[in-house]
Amino acid sequence: MLGRFGRDAGSVLGVEIASDSVRILELQRRRGRHEVAAWVVEPIRGALRGGGDTEVQAMALRQAWRRCGSRSRRVALAVPGSQVICKVGQLPAALAEPEREAHLLADAERLFPFPIDDLALDFQVLGISQQAPHMLDVLVGAARQSVLAPLLQPFEAAGLEVVAVEVDSLALRRLQASDSCRPLLQVEADSLTLHGWPDGPLPWRKAQRIEPGVGSTEFLAHLESLLEGDPPFELSAGLMVGGGAATDACVRSLARHFGFPCERVCPQRVHAASLPDRCGAMVLPLGLALGGTQ
Repeated sequence: MLGRFGRDAGSVLGVEIASDSVRILELQRRRGRHEVAAWVVEPIRGALRGGGDTEVQAMALRQAWRRCGSRSRRVALAVPGSQVICKVGQLPAALAEPEREAHLLADAERLFPFPIDDLALDFQVLGISQQAPHMLDVLVGAARQSVLAPLLQPFEAAGLEVVAVEVDSLALRRLQASDSCRPLLQVEADSLTLHGWPDGPLPWRKAQRIEPGVGSTEFLAHLESLLEGDPPFELSAGLMVGGGAATDACVRSLARHFGFPCERVCPQRVHAASLPDRCGAMVLPLGLALGGTQ
């Protein structure tokens, strides 16, 4: 359930509960292309901000689902990469698909420093290993059940079925071309999160909390704090920007500050004419929904 979609995932709703809104987006495939079939950004009232009240979150989800107009109740959601351990392991290429999961479970105690009974595990086959042609490289993700349970409860209470949970950075990776993936800065009202992929499939992620409504000087100070220690990738080739607070003015300010191109995320695989006006706020739901159409 963590990190990938099952074969029968089909069309799903990409859903994000941000600090200021619930965001839902559904894609459909038409003539070999992805188009937005339904979407909504539902503002969150003050009672929900920063809170963990399951019923309040469920009410917001129900309202958002009604407004988006979709008939699907199947949901994909993201968990922050900071709460998931991702590692690249190997499997014998000769293993049949049903045997792969059992093999990884047997190896999980060596890969992850937690009791197996407390872990949700999933994997994605990356391809033939360059170091050993008889082996497959496999991206394995593990999250503690105690982390996932609170995330799932509001969806169950809202009558929505969570069919996939993904690492946020891995879902966002889908929004860019595979051969020219640039770092992505997610700008929200109360946070900045920089995502990068310096080691191929393994994501890099760092987040910085900010006070809502800060001025440009304070915003840039938070940004510099985020970049302390130097990310393990080059920013100068260009930065993609998304998130609920990624306005045109914000993107221009970032470009002036860095002195190199900064642009909004524009999903490569989605028909541009079908994208919502608030596309910047929908980057994570878009990445999640794309996974359900593969």
